[in-house]
Amino acid sequence: MKKITLIMLVAMVPFMTMAQKKSKKGKKDKIEKVDNSNATYEFMVLSGFEREIDKDASRRGTAEIPAEMQIKKLMKAGSQVMINFDFGTRSQANSELMKNARSYKTMASAVNALANNGWEFVNANVVNLGTTKAHYYYMKRSK
Repeated sequence: MKKITLIMLVAMVPFMTMAQKKSKKGKKDKIEKVDNSNATYEFMVLSGFEREIDKDASRRGTAEIPAEMQIKKLMKAGSQVMINFDFGTRSQANSELMKNARSYKTMASAVNALANNGWEFVNANVVNLGTTKAHYYYMKRSK
């Protein structure tokens, strides 16, 4: 009885596999292209990630930092910024800005460089991620 059941199961495997739907190998997914759009503006997102550099590590053990010291700490330029440009598409002018992204030390210097290339500031968001702040600046430019 066990042998008959085993033979039936082995014999049924080819029939079960043929019942599955075969995929078409030559068919590719469609990719949407937006090169020929009628939009009058180009948009981009300037992302900057600012990390605080704690120069005074000896104060970490203290229970509370006075409010004046916290304000002074926020006013000092003790931070490191990583900047990224998201244009959506690649072009020669955009690739030059991407190469120069590492040379910008502040978000203001990056925005000024974009303004020199015709970009206008639209809106901004700042997200606090603990010791890191994420800055998102939305820019537009006429085509």
